[in-house]
Amino acid sequence: MNTDECAGPEFFTGGAKLIPVDGEHGKFTAAALAEKLEYAGHRGVHEAQPAAVSITQATESGTVYAPDEIAAIAETCHGSGLGLHMDGARFANALVTLDCSPAEATWKAGVDILSFGATKNGALAAEAVVVFSESLRARAGELAFRRKRAGHLLSKMRFLSAQLEAYLTDELWLRNARHANAMAAHMARGLARMPGVRLAHPVEANEIFPMLPATVREGLRKDGFEFYDWPDAGPDGARLICAFDTVEEDVDAFLASARRHANAAA
Repeated sequence: MNTDECAGPEFFTGGAKLIPVDGEHGKFTAAALAEKLEYAGHRGVHEAQPAAVSITQATESGTVYAPDEIAAIAETCHGSGLGLHMDGARFANALVTLDCSPAEATWKAGVDILSFGATKNGALAAEAVVVFSESLRARAGELAFRRKRAGHLLSKMRFLSAQLEAYLTDELWLRNARHANAMAAHMARGLARMPGVRLAHPVEANEIFPMLPATVREGLRKDGFEFYDWPDAGPDGARLICAFDTVEEDVDAFLASARRHANAAA
């Protein structure tokens, strides 16, 4: 949200300032948030005042917040009069890892509002905003104006939104996510066995961040594979994503190419 959305949050909020909270592997703790809030807003009109907290589930590092971690963050938020928003672009991938109900991972843990994403799990530009908080539901009419301002009026979105009915029927969304996560785990296991390759973050959803030596990256690309270099994970970092439609044969082909180049460089 802070680095990858081309200032979308600032645009749609009319200039809200995003302030990151540090943590390991793309997550922050309730204690880190409390420390940040202790010194937030003390300079009055000279400083942006805290209004809400947002967490990403699964995170941009491919890690997952457990319900108790979310509950602790929510308690800190609510104790400071702040709402808790969950960016759930990969919510399905997180949920199958947690093996709990959607309720246990959201409103029962204190989440006030959820951006429920389907686009990264098989749908075409289909997203929903789910409001849990009683106080926010009382102001839900504001969302209609925000939706219109963003060009998402129902008359323009009804065919895209209809996907959500099929997405949620017979747990299609969870089956898609389980497959993506399984392919990522398979990829991670294979990469971790190679000389000179290590993983920058635990693989808990469908994202893998391996540290690939330059010879391996170059060899993979010569073999026809494309992927992002990801310096945020380290100087040799790469970002790999497994999707709902990733096939095991493609993962095996990537691993075979990486293994060949890693062994040649060892």
